[in-house]
Amino acid sequence: MIPELQFAVYSLILAGLGAVAAIILKRHPEQRKDMSSPKMSNPNETLMLTFGMGVVMAWVIIAAAASYYSVVEQRDISDSQLTVIGLLGGPALLIITSVLDLFKGKESAKIAVLPDRLNADVESTNASKNHTRKLEELKLQHDLDMEAMQQKHTLDMEAFQITKGPKTK
Repeated sequence: MIPELQFAVYSLILAGLGAVAAIILKRHPEQRKDMSSPKMSNPNETLMLTFGMGVVMAWVIIAAAASYYSVVEQRDISDSQLTVIGLLGGPALLIITSVLDLFKGKESAKIAVLPDRLNADVESTNASKNHTRKLEELKLQHDLDMEAMQQKHTLDMEAFQITKGPKTK
């Protein structure tokens, strides 16, 4: 088989494997314990993951294979191989750049919301502490009132028994 054709066939197979791997990863995501990061429900993100991952993986593998053949096996890289690397390299670099921009935008949004979330957490903690403190204060006041009523009742019962108690013969 002609080396260029063999190279192209392997490149397409690797790109297809990358796309299949992306689809498998999309269909079987790992279970998330924290719900801070949203699920990938946007069709654009699914499309980007499916084809973008395949293109980037194919570009990296093809470039690595060409470098391997060039350095280890001392073969020259043909013009057709360079063309394939160049044709895949442009979209792959654009995909990498757009993914990094998307990540940067999401992280910027998280950072922008962080002060408000921290203030809300502080207010919630303070409200919880104030509520607990108030409940403890009311419980102490209730216990004191109950103790005072118990003492008053005991004194009233003693007074009743002394003054109007049952007459003994």
